[in-house]
Amino acid sequence: MRFGPVALSAAKGALLAHSRKAPGWTLAKGTRLGDEDLALLAGLGVAEVVVARLDPGDVHEDEAAARVAAVLLGPGLTLGDAFTGRANLFAGGDGLLRLDAARFDRLNALCEGLTVATLPPFAKVAPRQMVATVKIIPFALPETVIAQAEALLAGAPPWRSRCFGRCGWR
Repeated sequence: MRFGPVALSAAKGALLAHSRKAPGWTLAKGTRLGDEDLALLAGLGVAEVVVARLDPGDVHEDEAAARVAAVLLGPGLTLGDAFTGRANLFAGGDGLLRLDAARFDRLNALCEGLTVATLPPFAKVAPRQMVATVKIIPFALPETVIAQAEALLAGAPPWRSRCFGRCGWR
């Protein structure tokens, strides 16, 4: 990933590194800059913006978060849509969260740009309660990091639960 300032005329298709605000609108960090965005910025007299450009082999933050979250998904969990480099997992019912903390530690040690946070072990969970979030810190990660995470999590998800009702977890 290449990161730095570029002339507005060379920013089309790049990811905006910092949010820009003006009365009546906000251009969010991470926005892929298109013609309309560039026209708005030019109208404000902006000549240069700081952007990120993905290199071949980089995986956009939303796709990276969604892929890691998908391999974390186990029975009785649901996955929210990835946004701003984050994907959340939610409980499907009442239960007690049991997780393999050592596997989560290994996952979090793969790369400083990838982090997974969970509720603590043995937390009581309720339907639709967030139990974990996957966050990609930079705008993208190398495919190799995502592949390592997928390999680490291959097979059984690193958690299970004891149900207090019909939550579907085993």
